[in-house]
Amino acid sequence: MSGERAPPPICRIGSLYRRAVAVAYVLEMAYDILELIANPALALTPTTTVHSGVVRVGHNARIQVWRSNEPATEFGFYPPDMPPLAEGVPAPLIWAEAQVMWFVPGTQSSGHFPIGVERISAAYTPDPRGGPARWLLVSGAAHASAGLRLAYRITVQGQ
Repeated sequence: MSGERAPPPICRIGSLYRRAVAVAYVLEMAYDILELIANPALALTPTTTVHSGVVRVGHNARIQVWRSNEPATEFGFYPPDMPPLAEGVPAPLIWAEAQVMWFVPGTQSSGHFPIGVERISAAYTPDPRGGPARWLLVSGAAHASAGLRLAYRITVQGQ
């Protein structure tokens, strides 16, 4: 695996976040990726692997305005344990799932404020830093006032 680049562990293209171990590129999404923890991959068969973990989405801002019946907010991240897909290699079959583990409730107010994941998907996308490899991007939309911790599971078949 020499010469392979590490995946962008959290997503905001154009902004750089310095961490103790790596520099992460982050997609321009409305929610920040506040935490991303991957579990060890589980090989179900020689061609089917399950990648799972926990991601915390939310805002770093201290003051937030949350309007009643507002549409879901976008988020996206690159799971850190996913190997890249080389240029020209067909993408495997991918299933993405997410479950709410924890959320920060908003302040007491009247109105309709949904909580949860509206949609989630995963697809191999070009490396935001350039280069021929493609990385698995997990993206979706969720409703949360201040923060949401999600358990994610990505099943990859045929790689």
